[in-house]
Amino acid sequence: MSQELDELFSLLMDEEQLLPIEELSALSDLDTRQLDRFSSCWQSLSPLRRRILLATLGQQADEHIELLFDNINLLGLDDPDPSIRKISISNLWESTDPSLPTAFLTTFNEDSSLEVRTAAADALGFFVLLAELEDDAVTESNQIVDDLLGTIRTGASSELHRACVKTLGFSSREDVQEIIADAYHSGDDDLLESALIAMGRSANPVWRPEILQEIHHPSPRIRVEAARAAGELELHDTAQSLVELLEDVSDEVVHVAIWSLGQIGDDLARTALSEIQASAPDTETVKKADEALEHLAFLEGTPDLLTFDFDDPAEDAVD
Repeated sequence: MSQELDELFSLLMDEEQLLPIEELSALSDLDTRQLDRFSSCWQSLSPLRRRILLATLGQQADEHIELLFDNINLLGLDDPDPSIRKISISNLWESTDPSLPTAFLTTFNEDSSLEVRTAAADALGFFVLLAELEDDAVTESNQIVDDLLGTIRTGASSELHRACVKTLGFSSREDVQEIIADAYHSGDDDLLESALIAMGRSANPVWRPEILQEIHHPSPRIRVEAARAAGELELHDTAQSLVELLEDVSDEVVHVAIWSLGQIGDDLARTALSEIQASAPDTETVKKADEALEHLAFLEGTPDLLTFDFDDPAEDAVD
């Protein structure tokens, strides 16, 4: 393995050669000693080579779930090149490394690049969501939410403001609702879009009137997010409006409406999905309808699980 890595490092440092993509799996899950050796290689690469390498590792990790390049991406968080820092954040999107919330929050608050701060704001949403699901992360999440709120209230740029609103959607804190409402009523379509994304993430049906109001908005990107939020919140009384969107001029709107009908799951949704499955003129729309109907079938089959006894075997043994 040592010789294999040395040969790979030599190939990486020969910047006249294309990246040896088939050999990059050797960089997966490097131990401390191997990472130290890689760091020396990393520092010798040009910014362009580092960018290409990180982007390629991200693609490889997406295509092969067994590959883990977190240690290398963590190196990129401190890179002098902001585009490399941004790629690293993107590659670490779903990592559960315990150092990441603090690292991302530091980047969000202190980085010199607006694009990198915005990427960090987006990435922090994963940890806000985790905190909603795991009580032991609440303190850490409160700090994240406080900093996001503070950035908005002190006058963030438009791009950063929107990223903060979307991430705050994962939080159940009451003071977040005011921020989402302000974005919704801002009169700015970009903020309106972000507010609808936040509403869909909130798991809170209190936003039903706003979502229903925007399903037929003149802008297709607003219709997309309103339709998606309706599905995420499983708002059954939006089914008719979603069915109407199946005739939208925008393919993206149609596809999101199909997905949301599959999440809502009632007779109206099933009938509409079956009809578009049979009549859609393109294979992509038929595929979306197939997937939505499969999800409906799953939802309808789930109650049957309640007939089974899922008592913990360990508890039975104690008895």
